[in-house]
Amino acid sequence: MYRYSQQMRQNTTNLKARTRLLAVLLVLALLGCGYLGISYARVANYPDRTQQQLLARVRACCADAKTLAEKLSTSVQSNTASQLASIRQGIYAMDQLNTAAINLQGESARLVPQEALTALYEDIDAYFSIIQTNTVSVLETRALLLNHLTALQGLLTE
Repeated sequence: MYRYSQQMRQNTTNLKARTRLLAVLLVLALLGCGYLGISYARVANYPDRTQQQLLARVRACCADAKTLAEKLSTSVQSNTASQLASIRQGIYAMDQLNTAAINLQGESARLVPQEALTALYEDIDAYFSIIQTNTVSVLETRALLLNHLTALQGLLTE
């Protein structure tokens, strides 16, 4: 009377259960692959994002130091030393961010040329020695410091 035997019906039920299980496993595998793809994309973009963030901070430090240098008076005043200390802090911050970039990604990730940092430190040291002795005009040193900061700012915007 029945066309299929009990064993055939049981095999069909097992086949449907296996098909459902395979479909669920396939969906889970696809979701896992999608998650891994998204995670990999984030990790792959990490060096570029890090470099861009460090560069943005170096640009901000340079702009702040330049703004402070522009506010320096043409003569030695009582607040000149504290203004120079603030400029030195900006230069030091640029140096530290540069070092962090190099430590993270190697020498090719250098943000600021070492010669630029050395020149800025020398300008600040010369300015400090002038205000301590108060014997020479600070105009030339101030102009040199501003020129170096402007050149560095132009280099960072490229």
